Amino acid sequence: MPGRSAVRTTASMAALIGGMLAGLVAEYYWTTRRPLPSLTGIDASGPIGGIPSEAPLRVVALGDSTLTGPGIDDRGDIWLPRALAHLDIPGGVELISLAVGGSRAADVVARVDEAIDLDPDLVVVAVGCNDVIHSTPTRRFSATLDSVVARLHASGAVVAVANIGDLGSIARLVWPLSRLVTVRSASIRRAIETVAARRDRVVLLDVTPSNVGFRDRGVFAADLFHPAAAGHALWADAVRPGLEQAVELALADRGDALELA
Repeated sequence: MPGRSAVRTTASMAALIGGMLAGLVAEYYWTTRRPLPSLTGIDASGPIGGIPSEAPLRVVALGDSTLTGPGIDDRGDIWLPRALAHLDIPGGVELISLAVGGSRAADVVARVDEAIDLDPDLVVVAVGCNDVIHSTPTRRFSATLDSVVARLHASGAVVAVANIGDLGSIARLVWPLSRLVTVRSASIRRAIETVAARRDRVVLLDVTPSNVGFRDRGVFAADLFHPAAAGHALWADAVRPGLEQAVELALADRGDALELA
C-alpha cells in the first residue's frame, strides 16, 4: 500500500491540476460568455483607384470585424482595401462590404443572397475568429462555411477565402487560455483551408505569414484584442499573393489583365 507521503503527494498534485483546470475554465468562460472587447468598426465600402471612365472590378466582402477594423479611423488602413490598393487594377475597384463585427460563419450565411444580388466579380469571405472564441464545433463551422462558398461559387463569382492566424497571440489573452485558443484556431484554420481547396476559382488568402508580427503588442488596438492599423498592414502584406491570384481570375472573366503596381 502507498505510504502517507505518497498519498499526500498524489492529493497535492490532484489539487494543483484541479486548480489549473478550474482557472482555465474560468478564463475561458470569461472570454467566451462575456461581451468581447468592443471598438467601433467602420464600413470599408468605397472606390479604390482606377480611372472613373472605366468599369471597376466589383468586390463584395462578407465576414466579421477583421473587415471592419474596430479602432481604425481610415478605411484605407483595413487590410482588404489596403491590399487592393496595391494592385494596379484596370478601372479600379468598387468595394462593397457587408461585413458585421462579431459575425460567425452562421451569420454570414444570412448575407449570401444579398452578396450574390450585387453581381460581384469577386467575393472575399473572412470569418472564423468568433467561431474560435465562441467554441463553434469545427465540423459545424466547416459545413457552414462550405455552404457559403458553394453558393457563392455557383453564382459564377470568383471567391477568395481568408484563413485565420494564431489567435492565441491576442495580447489580451493570458496562458493557459492563450494556448487553448491557439489549438482551437489551428483547427478552424485547417477547416477553412480544406473548404477553399475543394473548388476551382476559390482562392485561399493566407494570413499565417503575419503570425510572427502579432507577437508584438504594438500591433493591437487599445482593447488589446483587435488589430490596429499596423496589424492590418501585416495582414495586407500576407494575403497579397492570394488576392492577386483571385483578382487575375476575376479580370480574366472580363477579358482584362492585371498589371502590378
